[in-house]
Amino acid sequence: MTNQQYTATTMAGLEEVLAQELIEIGADEVQIGRRSVYFSGDLKMLYKANYCLRTALRILVPIDAYKIHSADDLYQRGKNFKWEELFGVEQTFAIQSIVFSDLFNNSMYASLKLKDAIVDRFRYKFGDRPSVNSKNPDILINLHISNEYCTISLDSSGESLHKRGYRLDQNEAPMSEVLAAGLIRLSGWDRQSELIDPMCGSGTIAIEAAMLANGIYPGNVRKNFAFKNWRTYNPGIFKRMEEEVQPVSKQPVKILASDILRRNIDIASKNADEAGVGSLIDFKVSDFKLLDPALEKPFLLFNPPYGERLSSDDTNFYSMIGERLKHHYTNATVWIISTAQCLKSIGLRPSKKITILNGSLECSFRKYELYSGSKKIIADDNVSKE
Repeated sequence: MTNQQYTATTMAGLEEVLAQELIEIGADEVQIGRRSVYFSGDLKMLYKANYCLRTALRILVPIDAYKIHSADDLYQRGKNFKWEELFGVEQTFAIQSIVFSDLFNNSMYASLKLKDAIVDRFRYKFGDRPSVNSKNPDILINLHISNEYCTISLDSSGESLHKRGYRLDQNEAPMSEVLAAGLIRLSGWDRQSELIDPMCGSGTIAIEAAMLANGIYPGNVRKNFAFKNWRTYNPGIFKRMEEEVQPVSKQPVKILASDILRRNIDIASKNADEAGVGSLIDFKVSDFKLLDPALEKPFLLFNPPYGERLSSDDTNFYSMIGERLKHHYTNATVWIISTAQCLKSIGLRPSKKITILNGSLECSFRKYELYSGSKKIIADDNVSKE
């Protein structure tokens, strides 16, 4: 099968993690971009990327790229493209546009010009046209215009890949599954020792950790991908790929997760069951200020309340976290994501800092290493700057 160029999009700060994932699943020509990673592979690799990648949001397949000098250039090129080879009049489509160009007043105008071109192409060929469905289209088209450069891609994913399909319920400010998976990879967790999330909320970090450590890919849960609606979809290739990436039987890795609210634990437990990892996570209701480590060398990764869930000037809560870690978690490796302002109140020195966006909020992901004897944080020689 011939190799094709693809683009995997992701969150800012997760590009290197996504690139490593692509290398691990066998992608070729992996190159890091801005909030994206470019790679190549055959049709099987396209299916595998959608099925296996934990830190990708979408997998785009470029189908046309060219320079334009006016809005009419977009229309004429679009009308001449053989859309009928990709989908039929009986299917629905939608266009998502990202436009940085003076040629268009806004991205909606660019979408409209391309939509008119596609509709007119079908009318010219068949005397009929496909309908637009902005909420749940069969075919999703991505239009990217930067100055005079235009790239049109098919979105092979459909719904964003962060929507795994296991989230039956959630709390007030749930973390994206893609961000949770990215943080776990950034932490350098060995995927063999037990991971503890002492403020698990609706369970996203615990679930993603259990899936990663036990070789369960997002595609084991999510079943719908836009490429299944394409005329080029090959169910035989998809089935072979799916069989090849099933979890290998091994000693299961356990995750420990707790939260102060019974409601959160109930939600997290249901979500974990839906993800197929309920038996791999020990959930319990517990207040962190009363929680003692269950392991000799605990590895903690958690997302305390901040932003919408906690006033950023409430220092007492973060002081409690710092005091609890300092006095009860010797020999622990701890990773916490929050705002830089909140984390100042922890009163411990981080050995590593990574700036990352959680939605639109700039956060800091920090590593704290506690050692017995000193009961304080020792900084690495080269602490990364924010």
